[in-house]
Amino acid sequence: MHKLKMVWARALLGAPAWGIYLAAMALCVLAGLLLAILEAQLVGETTAWLAVLLMSLLAGGFLGRAINSTKDSRNSNNWEIAQGLRKREFFVHYQPIVTAHSGHCVGVEVLARWRHPVQGFIPSQLFIPAAEEAGLIVALTRYLLRCVGHELGPIMLPPGFVVCLNISASHLTTRDIIEDCGLLLSVLKDKQIQLVLEVSERVALEEHEESLKVVQELKAMGIQLALDDFGAGHADRHYLQQWGFDYLKVEKGYVSAIGQDSFRSNILDDILVNANQLGLKVVVKGVETQGQQSYLHAKGFQYLQGFFFGKPMTLNHFRRWLYAEVAHEAEPSRPAASRAEEA
Repeated sequence: MHKLKMVWARALLGAPAWGIYLAAMALCVLAGLLLAILEAQLVGETTAWLAVLLMSLLAGGFLGRAINSTKDSRNSNNWEIAQGLRKREFFVHYQPIVTAHSGHCVGVEVLARWRHPVQGFIPSQLFIPAAEEAGLIVALTRYLLRCVGHELGPIMLPPGFVVCLNISASHLTTRDIIEDCGLLLSVLKDKQIQLVLEVSERVALEEHEESLKVVQELKAMGIQLALDDFGAGHADRHYLQQWGFDYLKVEKGYVSAIGQDSFRSNILDDILVNANQLGLKVVVKGVETQGQQSYLHAKGFQYLQGFFFGKPMTLNHFRRWLYAEVAHEAEPSRPAASRAEEA
């Protein structure tokens, strides 16, 4: 019953203002008419129906306004997201990261998902910015870190398996990230995983002394850093070296331009050259075809990620995919996409 009440409450908060007014007026008119009929039966007097109707409409207007006022105060992003966290509506999917030459899985990127009880699945490109604006992105990330530890704990993973987690730039200004990563590593200590924290190039890290100390402590714990969406911002060599990035994750727009935009294709070559000079590993995102895989492998890129190898999956789906991939290690020439289809 409590769960049903919450669903109705969330549905109410998602309703438009005019809908609230109409519903409130209809409810008051119905109540007024029922009371008028009851009065006529008990007292035996004729009721002024027009007056009852007008008073009911007026009451409905006041009720609708009151509900909308409450709705506006609670229908903010922070209330919805906080409610989603309390009700555990957020969960994670896993997308494989593979080697370019064989499609062998060497890691995953953990992706946040939200199943809203009224609106269904909400795209991450909508709720992630909303969480940042509401000041809840750190709380959301901490929740997802606990989810990852709980889910990956029982799974057999090869030594050195890379687990990439997205964090916001603001998370690096707090020491919470050190505590949370320490707990995750302690839960997965028998897995010998390589934890990688991803921050987007779209939002520059600010040079705070506390942030630099946090990064140094994370590095001392064996945690690596990746610059996500590389190519979408303006990070230079100084920026990459200052923050000690270990990975560059190339923005997927460069892959979609292969064979169509020679300028962007040349930028891919420059990215690889500069990364090699700085000792950085490169993961190219957005690979969707065999041709793109072959092109990137021929260019010398080592790691790829995209729908061609595997879409973001639930834990059970990823586990089947991974175990099927391990079972076919003896068939290195077999395309990774066919293994993903089997899972």
